[in-house]
Amino acid sequence: MARPSAAPRLVVVEDQAAIREMIVELLGRTPGPMVVGAAASGPEGLELVARLEPDIVVLDIQMPGMGGIEFLRRLRRTSPRTKVLVFSARQEAHVIRNLVQEGIQGYVNKSQTLTELRQAVAKVGQGGNWFDDAFGQTVRDALANPRIQSDRLIEQLTPREREIALLIAGSHSSKEVAHRLGLSIKTAENHRSNLMRKLGVHDVAGLVRYLIRQGLVDPTNE
Repeated sequence: MARPSAAPRLVVVEDQAAIREMIVELLGRTPGPMVVGAAASGPEGLELVARLEPDIVVLDIQMPGMGGIEFLRRLRRTSPRTKVLVFSARQEAHVIRNLVQEGIQGYVNKSQTLTELRQAVAKVGQGGNWFDDAFGQTVRDALANPRIQSDRLIEQLTPREREIALLIAGSHSSKEVAHRLGLSIKTAENHRSNLMRKLGVHDVAGLVRYLIRQGLVDPTNE
């Protein structure tokens, strides 16, 4: 389908192949934003965004490895002008709070119709926002919860400490973390001690529980 040359460019980041292909096909035959790439993981998505410089990312936040919240935090550092429409089944209060903090432009629950997804993409492509009533209520509930509102310790971590925290939560030893990031084992262990002190956790199990609450680790993915 022909599109204006100035049509917004879009990248899809979704780990489930069937859903990813469905979104690409749906938007490929819909006037409006043009799909220029699709990725199956957070790291692949960040690489595509850096290379293709899309206007919009349609993002599933429940992915193995790098979760959607961490993807958003890295995206905001590298491509702050890219708009994000989240397409996900996750709607827990702590996840929604993090999405709002990261400044997403829209949210469509996977229980909704493809028509709603298409409308949301068009709206975001026109410079608007798309949030349904259920999302708004969850935001209000999250902001009304003092524990959730005040739980911002994660913001004290440096980007490197967040990266190491995710690797530790993925069962990587200090030696493996050091090798993967090109650090000495001593430096990796120092980062590990510092991030646990900042988060107020004392072991890997406590770290994993904290990251799950923050939406940075998906408990359904081993």
